[in-house]
Amino acid sequence: MQKTNQHKIAIFFTILFMAIISAPSIIMSFDDTIDITCFYGENEEEEKESLKLLFEISTENLEDFFVYNSSEFNNKYAFKSYSKPHLNLVLPPPEFI
Repeated sequence: MQKTNQHKIAIFFTILFMAIISAPSIIMSFDDTIDITCFYGENEEEEKESLKLLFEISTENLEDFFVYNSSEFNNKYAFKSYSKPHLNLVLPPPEFI
């Protein structure tokens, strides 16, 4: 029962998608004077916008950016000097309801 509903929903959305994609071509095949720019006008507006540079590129102090700073590097996990876990925190499994 549920599979047939899923198949019907999938077929519905497939037909809807195909109708939306093919609508401009079908409309233009019937009448050449109809304006169909409403179907694809949204994408053209994005192309008309000019790109703005939001930050200034500076090449100052790039050497300092790549210099290794040993005080920032944490050797705690590399040398396994982390603390031991608490082994006495053993809890029983939860009871079933």
